[in-house]
Amino acid sequence: MNKKILIFDDDQEVLTALESLLDFADWDLLTFSTGKNALLQIQREKPDLILMDVELDGFDGRQICRSIKEDRLLQNTPIILISGQMHTETMVGTEFGPDDFLPKPFNIGELIDKVYFQLAS
Repeated sequence: MNKKILIFDDDQEVLTALESLLDFADWDLLTFSTGKNALLQIQREKPDLILMDVELDGFDGRQICRSIKEDRLLQNTPIILISGQMHTETMVGTEFGPDDFLPKPFNIGELIDKVYFQLAS
């Protein structure tokens, strides 16, 4: 069965780039350009990995991350937060923080490495 990755980013160019960069593998990619109903989408899709921007058109990706980690059924879903705000990197490893962080602009090799690592965990 293919691994399912949900990608949330309100910047259509970034969303398209992430989808194009990750399309080479046999993964099912679902993209969303808003944080609205993100938790509902995640509960419905039960992804193997979530890539999510910190700032999603008025929604806070950190708060969505916290909600996921507090949900008994979703708490083990790996989350990679993406942001141009470097200080967000300090959230990695905290109780309700993401499993990893990717700064914008991101390095393609680093993106691929982080995705593979989280899917293997």
